[in-house]
Amino acid sequence: MEIRLKTDVSSRMILVTTSFAAFATPFLSSAIAFSVPRIGSTFHLDFVQAALIPMILLIPLASLMIFFGRISDDVGRARIFKIGLAIFGLASIGGFFSFSYTFLIAMVFLAGIGSSILSTNSTAIVSYVYSKKNRGFALGINAMTVYLGLTFAPFLGGLLIEFAGWRSIFLFSGPIALADLAFSFVSMKGFEMRGKTEKSGVFAALLLAGAIFSMTALVALGDLYGFLIALYISPLPVIFFILFIYFGIRGSARVIPPDLFRGNRTFTASSITALLNYLSTFSIVFVFSIYLQVILGVSPFISGLLILPEPVLMVTLSPLAGSLSDRFGSRIIASLGMLIIGFSFLALYLISPLSRIDILVLLGTIGIGFGLFSAPNTNSVMSSVSRENSGIASGFLGTMRFTGQLFSIVIATAVISSYIPRSLTVGIFSGTVVTITQKYAASFTLGFHGVMLISAILSILGAITSLVKNRGE
Repeated sequence: MEIRLKTDVSSRMILVTTSFAAFATPFLSSAIAFSVPRIGSTFHLDFVQAALIPMILLIPLASLMIFFGRISDDVGRARIFKIGLAIFGLASIGGFFSFSYTFLIAMVFLAGIGSSILSTNSTAIVSYVYSKKNRGFALGINAMTVYLGLTFAPFLGGLLIEFAGWRSIFLFSGPIALADLAFSFVSMKGFEMRGKTEKSGVFAALLLAGAIFSMTALVALGDLYGFLIALYISPLPVIFFILFIYFGIRGSARVIPPDLFRGNRTFTASSITALLNYLSTFSIVFVFSIYLQVILGVSPFISGLLILPEPVLMVTLSPLAGSLSDRFGSRIIASLGMLIIGFSFLALYLISPLSRIDILVLLGTIGIGFGLFSAPNTNSVMSSVSRENSGIASGFLGTMRFTGQLFSIVIATAVISSYIPRSLTVGIFSGTVVTITQKYAASFTLGFHGVMLISAILSILGAITSLVKNRGE
């Protein structure tokens, strides 16, 4: 791995640059999920169509990070990172001018491409700039800015949506990315990272993208057009995934080195734990925004305040958890975090009806668990691989993270839509239904509690996998 860093370039300035990028993606992603009811009303969408909007942002994040990680090793991570900032910023501004559902989907997908570039490079750059002694703290700061994005999404997003309309969330995100792009030309001047030049594995990366696209289509199109369409699509994810394993891991143009997994139980288990974590937690903003705004009739701003404790506590605890992982190791801290998350979801499942105080306290407890989990788990992954493989390890971890986010929305959509009639979902999101009867509110609540139970099970499984380690560690 080649790294060029002039002595007058501060590692802290680079951390600031990557942290602003780490803020922008989760803010837009969570703000879009939070604004689904208002976007659905604007374009007269049904539940599944509205749910596709946050999914569209996550599809390139889940499918293209490994590809862009390899390209970045060949071309230079700082250079590709700047390109990602430009794509994300321009696409976000394009989202502000979206006056049709199709154009909005296109801009959100393009923003997702920019996000995938930023996400695969941000962690890798921080991991290289900081030594192993201080890496956990730096990754904790990086994770903190991710949670700041999550924090501002319900609060500031709710404020913007209520008083300036949902398009304003794009106008907020775009200039941040473009300003960070301008700053990167100063902070990263003289800095570049390159890995070993080898085949980029474009074909294998496309196979992975095909597997994730088809898995998403299986749920979305099956719900929109019925069982027969789902039946035709169902073999595709399996075929794509088998081909990806053969060409992407074993083939000559592979994108994932086999030795990344071979004998490295810590890397494998920590990556699986990241997948389980985001599978269980990411749909929180999406599900609770609908529950609060549609079922309880709470305004977007007040809804944002009720969801706020979760990301605030994430932000508060992430740097501390990162530092603790430097001193005491990562696995116990990360596992404790997952266990706290799991029992909090179990409480959300068992308590009915949920009061506002219940929501505040339990989402805050989930925030504590998430804050304890994320930075230590990332530190565990990045410390378990060689410097030569850190770029692809970061890309693979990001793929697990965003695949979890994508299918968290998919699972929540599938569960909830199975409890309420399609005619009702169309009415809610088209704006023609402004109130909901007790019968259907109870049905939605049953689906909501089903999502909570699934999240609890996934989180407790993650607490177990987080404890797995390499022999001798």
